[in-house]
Amino acid sequence: MENNNDQDYIITLSENEGSSDEIVEITPTPLAKKKRGRPAKLSKALGKQKMINTTLESTDRAPNDSNPFKQTAAIIKPQTKFLLNDGEKCSKNYKYDGSTGNLSYHLVKHGIISPLKSGIISPMHTQSASNKNGQKEKELSTLRWILLTTQPLSTITQKAYIEHMYIIDPQFTVPGEKKLKMMIARSYGYNKEKLKLLLKTAQSISLTTDLWSSRSKHGYLGLTATWINKNFEIMDVLLVISYFPTPHTAKAITEGIKNAMQKWEIENLVVSIITDNRVNVVAAIRDLTPIKRLSCAAHTLQLAISKGLKVVENLVSRTKQLINFFFTQKQIERLIKVQKEIGYEEPLHLIQDISTRWNSSYLAWDRLIFLQYAVLQLSVNLSYSLISEEKTDGIRLKKIMIKDNEWELLDELCNILAPFEKATQDFSGNTYVTLSQMFPIITDLTNSLKPSDNSYEVLEDSDDNTINSDIVEEESSQIEVDYSNISEVLKNVKNKIYLGLKHYWAMPDEFGIMAALLDPRYKDLNFITDEETKVKIHSSLQIQYDQLKREMQQQTSTPPSPTISTISTTSTSSTPSMRSLHEHQERCQQKVKKVFQTKESSTSSSAIADEITTYFLLPVARENKNPLDWWKSKQEIFPVLSIIARKYLGIPATSVASE
Repeated sequence: MENNNDQDYIITLSENEGSSDEIVEITPTPLAKKKRGRPAKLSKALGKQKMINTTLESTDRAPNDSNPFKQTAAIIKPQTKFLLNDGEKCSKNYKYDGSTGNLSYHLVKHGIISPLKSGIISPMHTQSASNKNGQKEKELSTLRWILLTTQPLSTITQKAYIEHMYIIDPQFTVPGEKKLKMMIARSYGYNKEKLKLLLKTAQSISLTTDLWSSRSKHGYLGLTATWINKNFEIMDVLLVISYFPTPHTAKAITEGIKNAMQKWEIENLVVSIITDNRVNVVAAIRDLTPIKRLSCAAHTLQLAISKGLKVVENLVSRTKQLINFFFTQKQIERLIKVQKEIGYEEPLHLIQDISTRWNSSYLAWDRLIFLQYAVLQLSVNLSYSLISEEKTDGIRLKKIMIKDNEWELLDELCNILAPFEKATQDFSGNTYVTLSQMFPIITDLTNSLKPSDNSYEVLEDSDDNTINSDIVEEESSQIEVDYSNISEVLKNVKNKIYLGLKHYWAMPDEFGIMAALLDPRYKDLNFITDEETKVKIHSSLQIQYDQLKREMQQQTSTPPSPTISTISTTSTSSTPSMRSLHEHQERCQQKVKKVFQTKESSTSSSAIADEITTYFLLPVARENKNPLDWWKSKQEIFPVLSIIARKYLGIPATSVASE
């Protein structure tokens, strides 16, 4: 129901409650509160209006009853009558304790107050008020605020919010829940068609998907779409968040994604979909051929980390117990107090280690190490306390406290895991290119952990489905593990993570390498040592370039340039395994030098015979250069290649968007 109440109002009775004729002043009283023993009379937003020359007559009450609001079965409920200006009684009776809606309409009917002041606005008045005061724009702004900040619709019915809006703009009538729901329903249809048109402007689309559970344990399927538009801006939209009942079979997931693509009419635009490594999800995407499935880089990275942390799973479990000790209100307050006493600039809480959260162990340990002195000091304070409760807590804390060498080991483990946290953050962005960074970063991480003596074993455990194995803390914490040889423990951890990285990225993904090839920062592919892999990816790019060029020429009905035709024939007729990238670049270098003898601004796309050769002869961009800005400034020089770049650079490295 539309809520026109900016404030709460009450009808105040005259002191002479027993008289038959009572003059009533309707006075606005903001945020009126009910008094005990006497219910307040709430009214519509009638405005401040004194009813002069109008009399309200009470019906008879029981004698000697001082409380006009007291009701019994034998007594008629108190009612009110109107006396008009001419002295004639109105035939209408109104209850004192009833709804005020009918009373408002009746006041308007007799011309006592205007419709605008009564809050009863006719359609004509509504339209004029809306146009005059910008009511519609303010309602839309309210709706946007509700949606973009994910506020519950009930927010707008709260008295504090209504009072707040009244102070900001007394002329604004806050819409009610019903009206907002109607606005959402109307805007959904409009925006759905608008989004369909936007999706059709995409040259290619990449999806991300994830299955997750709400707090009430209900399953949901999320689906997002990402692409790069003609202005080289990343577009990221949410397509689906829908209830997804069990069982979450591969067939059900496939149907859910297919239905979403059909609903948004993007079946022919989707080139890839990024998911985690769960078996049912992998099988589901396999049935969506020719759509390419990419593993979420962040999730896969955590799988490799989990292999290394199994070496210290006892320490992981005991550290969890120590951290969980400080997650009761009593211990939180004690820890904060100790931090203030020993000079921490800003008191902090510990962070829980939750296996399903990426880099959770690193974040929890890093905070624990920072608060190490506060934790140790609190342990001493509790142990020597004369209060029995504190002394008992001190005994518990001392029992689960980790040893000195384990503190040192945790610190060293954080040094190992810190680069993985940064990599995860880099992979998870949605406002910049991420896929092209994946292999260069993974290569750097792998090389940093590679044993100098090559003394590593083959990774046997290939459990790709979970980030961390569930550890039973009670059992694991009771097992005594010797961590005295810290260097040996760290060596084993590094070895396991290294093997995990080699295992999960043993077969470089073509889409990931192609994205790096089309990123001017990584186009030299220095992170790849296998020359054959480089040749194959260059050949694949040439094939896509030739095909797209032919399609564009057919669409414009422009005959192909003889020079371009010659280059395309030469490129496609060459055998990939026999071609040398170095010789190919040397062959084209002299030809491209002539192009750059003139100014770049005057260089047209037709003057460049081979966009690919030109692209690779340009210097490698700096690390801090935005590849989208680079391509935007040069898309006139590379009209075909820039379209291919949009396809691959628009693919995200992770499925974070749908999670």
